[in-house]
Amino acid sequence: EQSGMDVMVVTGDRDSYQLVRDPHVRVLYNKRGVSDYALYNESGIFERTGVTPAQYADYAALRGDPSDNLAGIPGVGEKTAAKLINQYGNIDGVIAAANEQTPKLKAGLLEHGERVKRNAAMMVLRRDVPLEIDLQQLAPFPDMAAAGQMFEFLEFRTMAKRLADVVKAARWETRGEAVVQTQSKNSVSNETMGAVAVVSKADEAATALSGLSSLVLAAHFESDPGRSQVLGIAVVIDAETGNVMYIPRDILLAPGVQNVLTSGVPIISHDAKPMMRALLADSVDLRHLVLDTAIAAYLVNPSRSSYSLAAVSADVLGREPTTSSESDGQFDFGGTDDAVRACAEAAFFTALLAPVLTEQLKEIHNESLYADIENPLVRVLAKMEHVGIAVDRAALEGIRDRLTEETVALTSSLHDIAGRPFNLNSPTQLREILYTEHGLSPGKKTKTGFSTDAATLEKIRDQWPEFVDPLLRYREVEKLRSTYGEGLLGEVAADSRIHATFNQTVARTGRLSSDKPNLHNIPVRTDEGRVFRTAFVASKGCSLLVADYNQIELRCIAHLANDPGLIGAFAAGQDIHQATAARVFGVRSEDVTHDQRSKAKMVSYGLAYGMEAYGLSQRLAIGVDEASGILNAYFEAFPNVKQYMDEAIQTARQTGYTETLFGRRRQIPELLSDNFRVRQAGERQAMNAAIQGLAADIFKIALVRIDALLEDQKFESRIVLQVHDEVIVEVPEHEREVVGPLVLDTMRGAANLSVPFEVHAAWGETWAAAKG
Repeated sequence: EQSGMDVMVVTGDRDSYQLVRDPHVRVLYNKRGVSDYALYNESGIFERTGVTPAQYADYAALRGDPSDNLAGIPGVGEKTAAKLINQYGNIDGVIAAANEQTPKLKAGLLEHGERVKRNAAMMVLRRDVPLEIDLQQLAPFPDMAAAGQMFEFLEFRTMAKRLADVVKAARWETRGEAVVQTQSKNSVSNETMGAVAVVSKADEAATALSGLSSLVLAAHFESDPGRSQVLGIAVVIDAETGNVMYIPRDILLAPGVQNVLTSGVPIISHDAKPMMRALLADSVDLRHLVLDTAIAAYLVNPSRSSYSLAAVSADVLGREPTTSSESDGQFDFGGTDDAVRACAEAAFFTALLAPVLTEQLKEIHNESLYADIENPLVRVLAKMEHVGIAVDRAALEGIRDRLTEETVALTSSLHDIAGRPFNLNSPTQLREILYTEHGLSPGKKTKTGFSTDAATLEKIRDQWPEFVDPLLRYREVEKLRSTYGEGLLGEVAADSRIHATFNQTVARTGRLSSDKPNLHNIPVRTDEGRVFRTAFVASKGCSLLVADYNQIELRCIAHLANDPGLIGAFAAGQDIHQATAARVFGVRSEDVTHDQRSKAKMVSYGLAYGMEAYGLSQRLAIGVDEASGILNAYFEAFPNVKQYMDEAIQTARQTGYTETLFGRRRQIPELLSDNFRVRQAGERQAMNAAIQGLAADIFKIALVRIDALLEDQKFESRIVLQVHDEVIVEVPEHEREVVGPLVLDTMRGAANLSVPFEVHAAWGETWAAAKG
């Protein structure tokens, strides 16, 4: 300041407000999070606090500063503190005028005045500390090589570009050269989008499309992507010039334009499935997709938090679209004035991403994984979503109504037991009933009070079973009623079918997930939960074929570990859990008890998810030592499994990722953490990623092949649902004898492992009838 230089103090500490002096010293204050900042000069400080920077210490002392554990005058907040300082000048003046205040404020000033004066003195930032400063040494002198390496390791590609731009603009001296590229060598992100031509004639659109070697597309939806009409599509005409064509809906659906879109010209898009699904409703089948840049980005790095076009563009290109509005990773341009340009920009950025991600797929040898499995699966899932699964609305309403009746009865009963009405869904009111009024010994405490979660209720149920038992039952029934009764009814479309969404880019292992609604979570562990499957039905004249892989993860473990004991048991068709229990507990197979089989089953499936002794002890409700003994016995019985697990962790540490037989990679940076718990979690991921990933690959292959066979042989049968390792096919009665064996043979032959695949299949008019 004395040298006449401008000073900006970047801080989240309000004590720094007192440093502000016009015209040279300002404070950039972090108000909230990482992006909400305010730059204050003297007038800004006064506007923010009501006092000048010179008065700030006295103001803060009166108000109190909890962050520094300094108490103020009770009842004095920011407004009162500012009013007092402005009226009396400083803290001494305020205390001297104590007799002029209200009785409460007077008492506070007289009782705490001396303490507050001491606090004010402590809050003053010293300006007279002798400090020799060489201003030249304060000049930025970044090591660009080190910064480049760190930013690349952390995948801060946008920040790396910003740093380079700032260094260039400020003309800073630097040392070292950036040894890594902040963008891919194939990136063309310096290009900008050019003209957007909105076509008004179908023949013009068809002619323009016919001249393209590939179609880079983005869709403009009426509302929810995939679930509403496509109002138009954008097509990149020339990626080098950035010229894009927008085709409105009426032109898009003209026969000539449809013919070009479905003629076999390769299609490139980002998150293509919503567009494919929506256009299937218009009888436009975009079957010639060759690259979905969202799926490609997922294969390159399945640990990203988002695969939206904006997120992937920022990561890969170092910049992102400027006119888009994204929701759930998909573009929803609504009906805004910028909709056409936003759609065009989405297509343009997809064109920029395509060559970069294609090269990245090659670098990790994932061309086959993408082309043979993930790419064709996009259309399979789009078709499955479009078709949906039939629902008996009356049956679903009946289930909902029965659950509602039980919740009403339970509510009335619990009110009677408690002695008064209360909201069963309110933790606060429930705490009053349990701990205040009835005096139960509380369990764990949360930041809002003693817990009322299910685990806590289980622990205290013996103290008041006549209340806690029906309360637990109420929660179970209410969850079924609200989530599945009301929830599923709200998702039944006008065609009496539920059209859920299935996601390829959510689970890091490669597994598919479901939402809107989540049909993977239809409950199966209780009779009340399983009854929901009775509402999922076959169309008239059809049956549902439900086929699922039996113990696919365990078969993957046997193959990957090449363990002769497991391979032999599977090859002989033995009850794998009984055979495992016999080896682990050292008894004959016929002497295995139900308890021993259950424990062996838990160990086998637990290993597929990286479970260790503590987790096993929790699942089996036994001590950690006993659980550790069971695990050790398992590894002694199947030594190759232990060796495989250890090698999987070691390989992942060396390479930074795991890899399935089909090349699917998963990065596991947790293995390099300094935190022991994080590192342990990384080891569990390393153990199970290849197992889960291989199971996912096999199921996806089966799904793609089943769909291809049904389509190529022109069957009317169609895939209507996928749940974990289970596929549900709606089959006309006249196709049952052919389609049933075709589906089973396809699933059994999806991959060539050292153990055979066992597929369970059943038929029924409802999902429940087939599945049981």
